[in-house]
Amino acid sequence: MIFGKEIKLSENTTEVRSDIITKARTIPMAYRMIWEKGEWKVYDVVVEGVSLVMNYRSQFREILANKSPEDLLKMLRGKVRGRQSFY
Repeated sequence: MIFGKEIKLSENTTEVRSDIITKARTIPMAYRMIWEKGEWKVYDVVVEGVSLVMNYRSQFREILANKSPEDLLKMLRGKVRGRQSFY
């Protein structure tokens, strides 16, 4: 992994660009971080231009179109325990 430049997004958020280098190819990755309570915390990871936060938000929106928030929470808890698929 090679860390690249840091890009200030706002007063307390920064994006750190990086690349994962494999024998076959280079995979661009970025970490979006927020300065909170005296330390940097990662709040999103972008791999090949795809944001994990946006990906989950899209999946949750689809689920909530047909199910209740309580159903979504049950699904997430089940997934954390490894007992249930996401859909």
